[in-house]
Amino acid sequence: MRLARENGGQTIVIVGLCLTVLLGVVGLAIDVGWFELNLLRMQGAADAAALAGVVYLPGNLAGGLNAARAEATKNGYTSGTGGVTVTPQQDPINKQMMLVTIQGPVRTYFASLLGISTMQGIRSARAEFVLPVPMGSPQDYFGIASMCRNTDTPGSCPEVVSASGSGTLAPQGFWGAVETKGTDTSNGDAYSPYYNGNPTLNAAYDPNGYSYLIELPADATGGAVWIFDPIFCATGHRTTAPYQRLGTGDFWFSVGSTRNVTTEFKLWDMNGTPYSTTDDTLIASDGGLFSSMDYVDKGTNYKGDQNYGSGYTGSSSADCQSSPYHNAWWQLTSGLGPGEYRLQVTTRSGTTGQNAVNDFGIGITTMAGTGARVYGQSRMCAYVNFGTSPAVFYLAQVDAVHAGKTLEIRLFDPGDVANTTLRIKQPTTTGYANATFTFTATGSSGGAPVSGGPQTSLQTSNSTTTFYNNQWVTFTVQLPATYDAPTPSGETEPGWWKIEYTVGATGTQDITTWEVNIRGNPVHLVVQ
Repeated sequence: MRLARENGGQTIVIVGLCLTVLLGVVGLAIDVGWFELNLLRMQGAADAAALAGVVYLPGNLAGGLNAARAEATKNGYTSGTGGVTVTPQQDPINKQMMLVTIQGPVRTYFASLLGISTMQGIRSARAEFVLPVPMGSPQDYFGIASMCRNTDTPGSCPEVVSASGSGTLAPQGFWGAVETKGTDTSNGDAYSPYYNGNPTLNAAYDPNGYSYLIELPADATGGAVWIFDPIFCATGHRTTAPYQRLGTGDFWFSVGSTRNVTTEFKLWDMNGTPYSTTDDTLIASDGGLFSSMDYVDKGTNYKGDQNYGSGYTGSSSADCQSSPYHNAWWQLTSGLGPGEYRLQVTTRSGTTGQNAVNDFGIGITTMAGTGARVYGQSRMCAYVNFGTSPAVFYLAQVDAVHAGKTLEIRLFDPGDVANTTLRIKQPTTTGYANATFTFTATGSSGGAPVSGGPQTSLQTSNSTTTFYNNQWVTFTVQLPATYDAPTPSGETEPGWWKIEYTVGATGTQDITTWEVNIRGNPVHLVVQ
């Protein structure tokens, strides 16, 4: 009996020790679980902060840092409070990427009995903003072609004098363009027309039109925005080969009893968020100056064969030859300082009877500072007046940070000129090479394929049929991991790709909507 009583006492001691160990293990598990839960919360806050801040990059670093800190605070982590530090920073190599690190103490419960009151947690996130690529121009002007006159011999068309008046501008091969609301999309503008073949409505119709991004550098003063030939004034064809349209090439697709063309130009301050319009501030507009236009050029230089579209002779239209806005620069605004601005071009004509295209150019001048530029933002519509073949134009600037990604080029209604072949020209250190691509199309005619590749060229028409009329054609180019956005000899900026048209007949015109992007979610987290 005595031995049993002694063994029972030992059992109580052993059980007590086991319970202590067990409680310690359970307590440690609870603290570890609590710590892991807080690390998940910290990671979520870092992810949210990086995504909130990266949309301000690369142009507004201060705004991005503030937005990241504010988002971390919304999620319970305020730098400098309770031992927490929130550190947002721009990636030193990829300026379109933000890094956010959050660290801070996590309270313990059972471990505090052992003198460990907190455990230090740290989590980081990396987010990238894949910006829409600049399109159409590496220069301080956009959409400028040669000013052919009826009296000029082929190849000797005069060039446009710069908005500053100091010399002429090297032609870029196309004019900026916007078609009227009453036009059919089959004429080349994917977004401005209300119709996709009357009376079918255009599902892609966008009253917001097209936007062009203007960059004024940090040392710029007295910035001004100019529009070349903002007025609608229809011109004729040359009377000698090549039979291209004269001036900027405004013309009627069809002419009815109603002729009424309205084009609007508005300038917005983007307030450091170039790809969000919610906080844009309107700072200048044309004020209706180019509303209800029904003009033709009846002067010697630009009336040509006096066919202003669809055989219309202009007999019922006023003469715009003496207008200060025709074939001349008009200043939209001046006195701009450093920053990014958005020029919006829209049409406001009615849905019937106004079947025309208004072509224009854009110029930027500054009183001081260098490096100003203007380019298409996300999409653009261009009027190409083929005076030579092949014709080569700036397409888009693809930065080296996109190495290894997929470049997507979308063309709407491309190559309507007879016997046209398109090629995508990739920059190299020694010049330009034909890029290899695959393609898909939303439809075709004449037995043309709707997909194919890999290949380096695409025929879009023959002598009788335009294969992709009123269709989207998407070119996909896989950028190599070694892509470094080279600067070919003679170019002023790195990474500019081009597009080449080889056509069967010069003296013809084509209107195309262009879009270029890097495939993927524009704003996304990057695995570290």
